[in-house]
Amino acid sequence: MYKSSSLVLLLEIIKFTISFMILWSEKNKLNYKQIKFRSVISFSLPALCYGINNNLAVYMQDHMDPSTFQVLCNLKIVSTAVLYRLIMNRKLKFVQWLSLTLLTLAGMLNSYIGMKDKPQSLNDVYLTPVGLSLTLVYCFLSGLAGVYTEYILKKEPMTLLSLQNCYLYIFGILFNFTFWYTQTAEDESLFQGFTLYTWLVLLTQAASGLIMSAVMKYSSNIVRLFVITSAIPVATIISIVLFNFQPGLEFYAVIILVVVSIVLYSLKL
Repeated sequence: MYKSSSLVLLLEIIKFTISFMILWSEKNKLNYKQIKFRSVISFSLPALCYGINNNLAVYMQDHMDPSTFQVLCNLKIVSTAVLYRLIMNRKLKFVQWLSLTLLTLAGMLNSYIGMKDKPQSLNDVYLTPVGLSLTLVYCFLSGLAGVYTEYILKKEPMTLLSLQNCYLYIFGILFNFTFWYTQTAEDESLFQGFTLYTWLVLLTQAASGLIMSAVMKYSSNIVRLFVITSAIPVATIISIVLFNFQPGLEFYAVIILVVVSIVLYSLKL
């Protein structure tokens, strides 16, 4: 079995490698005057938040069951919206707050469906006070990392995204290597327990991370939230078409909530 810290570290290495390859292909567009110490060091904060959260997620599951973890982590939608309002100084209208609330409910309902499909998990539901506190910290750091990343990406709009990604992932590698090294025995390999499926997951997650980075630079974290949550029903629809998967009525409620939330957020009220 692979260690989650190994997975996260390799994910950062893959994202950095891809970003550097893109940067190399764009080297004729690179303005070396844009490479400033202050710009580089600003990416250390979100990288640290991401690193802490990736390891915190593992520790949290000592204080709650996995299903509860999945349900409560949807609260990061709310924390991201609040921090987006504060850091980006973008006012959200009432109807937009309502749409984000519905989006949060859609995520929670989808997680609940996962619990319902595993009857034994309903009997094993538990949450300690420490677990609840860690969830709040996790959601705050998740929102802070995402919104602050958007802030510094947009602060220098003429800087190549590939260069900014390299800044972020360099710090990500440094922090996550530290986390991995302190949690690993001397005789353990970085690739211990890895299979072909693990590598496919890594490549998929790396592509997703790079896409989300582009969404944050050229759109917003709010759009990123809708993209992530909308992927849930889309994946299920693909399963229905390809694998003849038969979802329950709750799944259609998730689709309705996601669609309504998107429509509400798009309204010019």
